Amino acid sequence: MKRQPGIDLVRCVGLLFVASLHQFLYNGFYSQPQTGILMWSADTWRWLFFCCNGIFMMLTGYLKSSKPFKKGYFRGLVPVLIGYVLCCFIIFPFQSRLITEELTFRDWMEKLVGFGNYAWYVEMYIGLILFSPVLNLALANIKEDKQLIALAGLMIFLTALPSATPLILVPDFWTGFYPVTYYVIGAVICRLQPKVKWWQGLGGAMLVCMGLAVVSIITTDRGFSSGFTQGYGGFWTTVVTTCVFLGLYRVDLGERAGKCLAWISGGVYEGYMLTLIPDLWLYPMVRQWHKPEYWPLVYVCITIPIFLFAIISGKLVHTAAQWISNKLFRLFAQKSEIKA
Repeated sequence: MKRQPGIDLVRCVGLLFVASLHQFLYNGFYSQPQTGILMWSADTWRWLFFCCNGIFMMLTGYLKSSKPFKKGYFRGLVPVLIGYVLCCFIIFPFQSRLITEELTFRDWMEKLVGFGNYAWYVEMYIGLILFSPVLNLALANIKEDKQLIALAGLMIFLTALPSATPLILVPDFWTGFYPVTYYVIGAVICRLQPKVKWWQGLGGAMLVCMGLAVVSIITTDRGFSSGFTQGYGGFWTTVVTTCVFLGLYRVDLGERAGKCLAWISGGVYEGYMLTLIPDLWLYPMVRQWHKPEYWPLVYVCITIPIFLFAIISGKLVHTAAQWISNKLFRLFAQKSEIKA
């Protein structure tokens, strides 16, 4: 598949949304009462940023669904795992110092294999990739577009629709299967290539988020979590994610911008994990700004620099992980030739 600038843009926006969503974990948002225009505005942006993980899952389906299952299919997991290990050994000392927690070597190993903090996504990604050959086989045997759309609709019905309203619409046993739903939607978009203008996709996402913010406000006058909320696989989260993805994936920003995006997007997964360091360090330094009227200032002065840190640090770790994995591949290839 030819490299698409829009797909690199989706990666970068996904990382920006990750850093932006984490702001709400540290700025006192969840303890603020849901009243006033400032909270409605904050709720709107929080709903938008919440689609960050769904964007990456959908991206996985878009990129992986057409790949044949053959030798070397899982090779791409090696640099991901190496990058994860490198990030952990960067994060753990900072985490221990920032939260004044003494960690033994055993604690480090337990954290490493436990995929804690922001690394839950890596654990999920590994499982999704291991399961993807089964999904790809099913998708490859669906020839008609209507059947593809029906499959995506069925997955949404099973995993997302139960959370559409506070009422019980359908059984919710399969809601935890939502990464597969995002994978299938990404695969369907890859196959059908629907044309949606960027302003239509992003505008639709913002309208939905503004409506959800109203629902959040009217369902509680306490903290956000006590009102109407949804998880990463929720119906309205899925709608917002799909709108954002459709609005961005075909955007063409020109050759120079495309090359820049390609370079930046190389380390988004590593940058995702490394945002933990500045999150733990910077947000506690501005506790006096943990009020709704200061949140835009926090976003400009703290969140955007964290995003830039994630881009640079993630790219460095990604490059190191790629170099190590290439060395390992060559070493194993040489040993195989000697045995042969």
